[in-house]
Amino acid sequence: MKSLDSDLAYLSDELERLDYVVVKHGDYVCVRLPLITSVQVHHADGRYRFIPQVGPFRRSVGLFATSGVAVAAVGGTALTIGLVPITFVVGFLGVVALAHDACRFVLTEGCLTRLQQMISSRHAALTATSGTIGVIAEAAPYTFFEQRAADKTPISR
Repeated sequence: MKSLDSDLAYLSDELERLDYVVVKHGDYVCVRLPLITSVQVHHADGRYRFIPQVGPFRRSVGLFATSGVAVAAVGGTALTIGLVPITFVVGFLGVVALAHDACRFVLTEGCLTRLQQMISSRHAALTATSGTIGVIAEAAPYTFFEQRAADKTPISR
């Protein structure tokens, strides 16, 4: 079983200091959040990878499962007993379940943002103390749809 590398161990300790619930799983850590959600944090080759989860499943699988169950429940109720008040109650519960998933998305995205801020601020602090200038990102190739926009010669009138 692999162990945590130094960067991931530092991040884990910092998260625990900030009162996050962090569980170490061999070579990755898992940040536990409310509503049965979590974010797995992997680190390899100098890159971080985040996997938001709902229970044991990835977040998107949880959303598709909730959507499928809600649609099947409303459709099944409508087809078997018709448009009676119970069908509207089942429809309302389906909407509430999807709103619950929206809350899970907000929780995991907030955690992802916080993790990225912590990692980038540590990286900036390390490059500032080492005296080297860190490269934030490489410039993307810039393309012009119109050749006139790329031409820098002044237009004479």
